[in-house]
Amino acid sequence: MVKAVFTEEDKRNLKIISLELHEIRKLVEELVETVVNLSDKKLLESFQAPKNDFNENQVLNYKEKLEKQIDIAEKEIRSGN
Repeated sequence: MVKAVFTEEDKRNLKIISLELHEIRKLVEELVETVVNLSDKKLLESFQAPKNDFNENQVLNYKEKLEKQIDIAEKEIRSGN
């Protein structure tokens, strides 16, 4: 019977290979998911659908409204309501 003996370097290399293999498997799973999504015609069509463009003034207007709502909420929290 032959007994295999691994050096410390062999053990380190095997550990590195094991970790890399695990990472490769995760990447392959992500790739498979991406390929499946790309083959989904409805999903692709949803990305190609026209999008509403926001202009800078609309964004600033929304930002101001949100800031006002935050101020109101903070005042309510401070007053204990």
